[in-house]
Amino acid sequence: MKVVLIADDSRTTQLLVRTTLQRLPDTSFLSADNGLEALQVLGSQHVDLLVTDINMPELDGVGLVREARKLRSAQELPILLITAKGEELARDEGLAAGADAYLLKPLSGRELLSHATRLLKAPLPPS
Repeated sequence: MKVVLIADDSRTTQLLVRTTLQRLPDTSFLSADNGLEALQVLGSQHVDLLVTDINMPELDGVGLVREARKLRSAQELPILLITAKGEELARDEGLAAGADAYLLKPLSGRELLSHATRLLKAPLPPS
């Protein structure tokens, strides 16, 4: 079973990501409302993919990527950043800190599924 952690302060975005990625077989989901919560989850549970927004309270997505890469359990963890137009500097910082890919808002379900499939090294679900 693959475990996806969704870190976003927007419950709507959490739901959108979860609903889209539920098409992947044998996948379960964890959620965090900010980077600190996500970091606690990463320190205590196995996660196969982290999908994180950049703008969050407590600890933003860039800080989360930096801190996650310090954890032994998350050094090789695939990380997908969600960013809004106009956040190019933060996106670049996140990629430099160790994120593997990014998506622009508004999210495209097809692109999200494609990136997640590639990062999880999973087969694409049927259309």
